[in-house]
Amino acid sequence: MKTIFVLYLFALSSVSYGQERSVNVNGNNYHVFVKGFENRVANAPAIIFENGMGVDLGNWKKILDHVSSFAPVFAYDRAGIGKTGKIFKMPTAKFVSENLHDILNTLKIAPPYILVGHSLGGVYIRSFAGFYPNEISGLVFIDPADFTETKNDWNAIFRTMGVPEKKIDEMLYNRLYQQRTSIDSANFGPWSERQVLNDLRKTDFSEISKLPLPNVPIYFFVGGKFEVPPAQRSKDYDHEAFFHIKNNSNMERWKKLMYSSGKGGALIYLTHAGHYIHWDDPRSVINSIKLLVESLKE
Repeated sequence: MKTIFVLYLFALSSVSYGQERSVNVNGNNYHVFVKGFENRVANAPAIIFENGMGVDLGNWKKILDHVSSFAPVFAYDRAGIGKTGKIFKMPTAKFVSENLHDILNTLKIAPPYILVGHSLGGVYIRSFAGFYPNEISGLVFIDPADFTETKNDWNAIFRTMGVPEKKIDEMLYNRLYQQRTSIDSANFGPWSERQVLNDLRKTDFSEISKLPLPNVPIYFFVGGKFEVPPAQRSKDYDHEAFFHIKNNSNMERWKKLMYSSGKGGALIYLTHAGHYIHWDDPRSVINSIKLLVESLKE
């Protein structure tokens, strides 16, 4: 049986407008942020934020305070990120989902939840929603790592661009199978999150695709601004063309995902925003989350 207890440590806040604390769950301390729960009414959704790869909860500082004005909010640092220490376990989709569930239970943050995930956080909230579908009121994906993508989907982008098959095979191998470093205790954190995403891509996200999708409103935000610096662009293909073709390919699959829910959704494409949409256009994200919250009252 898991041992769960709470240790409140009010710390100097890097996000000065809210309440941060340390919570001990299963013997590990997690850095969390909570705000607005004193005004929560029965059955009102709590907004649960899941960070991108290797990013701490300060990533949400442009929107947390505003969102907390109309709904209670929770954000946290995953293991090995920000102010949360390493726990020397791989952050698989199942582990992160169960761990987040334990944190919420420890803090007595009851469902229903609207999950908001950025980048890799989108993969994690899709997983959480699959493991706990009856606790979810809505899903908001902010430029997520594409958990609907298969290796063939990836290769099809390059075929559209006229890249030779031999080169496509070489690039896929380099992306997924080329070993860059070995696992050791110094790497738990951002490195292990990248490894988990890589492993999911190898299997076409089978671990996640088999999970149920709750019948809730689904929002997708897509950044349409190409941001790769010239020095980091591929020498093998037109990187900007790749970016736009990939966005279009992703959005076609995401539309199918939204249609699979009877509760509707929205696909919001922002041409002036990059990958960190909630930094480039926080107002659009805040207003859309507010719209989702209000729609659940109808």
